[in-house]
Amino acid sequence: MRVKVWLFLLSSLLASGSTVASGNFDACKLIAPSEIEAVQGEAVLDAKSGNRMTGGFAIAQCFYALPSQAKSVSLEVTRPDPTQSAPSGLRDRWKKLFHEDGDQEGEGEREEEAGKPQPVSGIGDEAFWSGNPLVGALYVLKGDSYLRISIGGAEDASVKIRKTKALAQKALKRLP
Repeated sequence: MRVKVWLFLLSSLLASGSTVASGNFDACKLIAPSEIEAVQGEAVLDAKSGNRMTGGFAIAQCFYALPSQAKSVSLEVTRPDPTQSAPSGLRDRWKKLFHEDGDQEGEGEREEEAGKPQPVSGIGDEAFWSGNPLVGALYVLKGDSYLRISIGGAEDASVKIRKTKALAQKALKRLP
């Protein structure tokens, strides 16, 4: 039930008329539907993209709907807001998310995944997995951007990490 609510809220956000600033891109172009199918074992029914600006960041999202709703995939790319002349502090945000203890700004981003983030090697400048038995996400820092790829399904964390890492590798190759 919790996963269905999360998926509904995410698809509603992507479908909403969020502010789109110049310089944003279509996150759905970073991972092809065939690549999602190869990893999740189901064909993509629909891919919905959206963009929003918040707190000095440009966030591009893509929600890949699959026949088994719990196996759907969400991709989010956070970058500095191209319309702001001041530095965005993207790496400061990353540090707050993954390197500082306690109740930090931005921690709600990992709220659904719960638990202490687990480092993941071999991808990007740095990566972490944050998950629970129902849903999890891989966060990957690369240059002045970071990806969040969330995935559901009945597999254990090690399988979800392998799957999201494979998808992240595809996305990073196409990241502008």
